[in-house]
Amino acid sequence: MSTHRASAWAALPDGITAAGFALVWLFPFALDELSVKTALLVMLLEFFLIHATGFFTAIGGSPKVSRAWRMLALAGLTLFYLAMVGAFALSFGEWWPVLAFLWLAVGKAAWAWSTRPGDGDDAMALPMVAWAGSVVAYLFGAFLTALVPVPRLGMTEEVQPGFGLDGGGLWIDEPHRVVAFGLVYFGLLCAAKLLMARGGKR
Repeated sequence: MSTHRASAWAALPDGITAAGFALVWLFPFALDELSVKTALLVMLLEFFLIHATGFFTAIGGSPKVSRAWRMLALAGLTLFYLAMVGAFALSFGEWWPVLAFLWLAVGKAAWAWSTRPGDGDDAMALPMVAWAGSVVAYLFGAFLTALVPVPRLGMTEEVQPGFGLDGGGLWIDEPHRVVAFGLVYFGLLCAAKLLMARGGKR
């Protein structure tokens, strides 16, 4: 498999996640009774993981480290952050945040595995662009879905009490916004990776 084709496949986890958010937006109980609550937590975990991606980027884009060693280092970092997420999940008496984090980590690892570092000063260019792009996409999606009118679609006020959400705040009071946020964010990541893979063929 060529490097360019592998890069395109690296967009698959983000595409699947975006499709999951779209499904929850249309049918909030299609996956599970706590689908909306899971979607909200996924976006919180992704925020945490974006911060961790600085380390993933430094390792994944290093031209002096072999692919095998990059994956081992990424696995070590994932286990470290997984322990922190596990403690968070334990405090809430839930186990599914761990699975959500692992799925998000799959998307990061797939990108690190599929991209081959360049040489010299350009070695970190692609990984840094990818990381910066994820930050921009997150901020853009967050502000967009918080400021513009977002339709409820299947997440109507009548079914909202069944989402299992507690507390207050925009995402709790209007959970369709965070689900739309997830669709926008992961959709942008998927599209960007596909465009970068396509551009690499030229």
